[in-house]
Amino acid sequence: MSQTIPLRAAGDSPARMILSICLAAAVLPMTFSGGAIATPALGRAFDASGPQLVWVVNAFMMVFGALPLIAGALADRIGRRRVFRAGLAGFAASGLLLALAPGLLAIDLLRGLQGLAAAATLAGGTAVLAQLPGEERRRRAFSLIGATFGLGLALGPVIGSWALEVGGWRGVFAVPSLLAAASLAIGAGAVPESRSPAAAPFDLAGALLFAGTLCGVTVWAVSVPAWGVLSGASLLLACATAALAAAFLRQERRCPAPLFDLSLLADPAFLGVQALPVATCLGFVSLLVIVPVQLVGAGHSEVAAASVSMALSAPVFAVSVLLARFGTANRTRLAVSGLVLAAAGLFGLGFAPFDGPLWRLVPMLVLIGLGTGCPWGLMDGLAVEIAPREKAGAATGLFSTVRVASEGIVLALVTAAYAGLIACLGSVPQDTAMAVVSGGAAPEELRAGVNAACRWLFWGLGGLTLLSAAVIGRRLPAS
Repeated sequence: MSQTIPLRAAGDSPARMILSICLAAAVLPMTFSGGAIATPALGRAFDASGPQLVWVVNAFMMVFGALPLIAGALADRIGRRRVFRAGLAGFAASGLLLALAPGLLAIDLLRGLQGLAAAATLAGGTAVLAQLPGEERRRRAFSLIGATFGLGLALGPVIGSWALEVGGWRGVFAVPSLLAAASLAIGAGAVPESRSPAAAPFDLAGALLFAGTLCGVTVWAVSVPAWGVLSGASLLLACATAALAAAFLRQERRCPAPLFDLSLLADPAFLGVQALPVATCLGFVSLLVIVPVQLVGAGHSEVAAASVSMALSAPVFAVSVLLARFGTANRTRLAVSGLVLAAAGLFGLGFAPFDGPLWRLVPMLVLIGLGTGCPWGLMDGLAVEIAPREKAGAATGLFSTVRVASEGIVLALVTAAYAGLIACLGSVPQDTAMAVVSGGAAPEELRAGVNAACRWLFWGLGGLTLLSAAVIGRRLPAS
């Protein structure tokens, strides 16, 4: 059984602990969506475009997505509070270093370091909340985490554009660090320590193979537009990543204390819950980067781009808060209906080009946000209900890993698909297409190709969202 110090042993009520963890959960995605706003400014500051700028977002997401499961397993062994607070301190420190970075390479490397700290923060914080007594109390706490995570995504572009206006691109990285420091101060003395007495050693080989697999997929997705799908480097990396995945599965079957209990995959409901964050990435998370960056590239200001992005992200937060507050008796049907609504918005978005009037974008973005808010506000609570409490760190770490890893991988794949569509429909080289994707201004003669690429991209994402809704509806039990 899990050994947990009673909540009041930390010397305070649970309210301050939950506030600290929720603030941290809001800050982590804030630096993701806010960082996208800074990308065009970084390109101008360092005279860079294409892959160098793409890694500003993807370096963070790649490491953030690869490590929550590992951090969760470590939290079970060495202490959930210890991992949470160490991660939060590292996140704040790395953000301040980013604000002082001398060049784009340093920024990319520090973003990876910040992703590591974010993974520890998320896994440790959710593992702490998983020890709350009472199933209903835990469900509400995790629904609140989902809502605040959505709040961070919603406010990221707005806070990022404000920080950009006040302090340039350095301010975009400094502000989330200050908020992380505030979360650390709020939680001082209020977060109880707990751990699971694991006699078996930590599955280091499984951890390394798992992280290598996810990093390999992300690097391949980011690099394939420049390399080409059938190039030697692309095929070699794809084969190496597949080999790492096979080695990871073999390791987990043989290890006496595996990082991931593969028997969980036999539970359809478990698989259905893991599919929810993947589905929300298709029509929501990927747009959090594409929409503001492409609006800036089309000639709109960063403030205007951030304001339009709020039409997408604010409804997700609002719906998540309502679901956390009032709940629902039929969560599966509501989640599936929300994905269908988001798909309708994606199809409509294909008819609203970024260089056209902004008012044409807003209704479709609101529709996508309202639809996404349904599964977004429900999936954290569903995940904690299915997870065995004695494996809280590893189980919630797995959900966090799927959630964040799918964000990084889907974002990389969508970016690659968008660049490929621009190159094909606009009859331009991949370098030119990647410059447009990373926020560069498209020449007038290329605008028609860019608009056509957007249309096909959004229609494709809408179709995949509908397919995800059908799969999830069959996997999740009626509830």
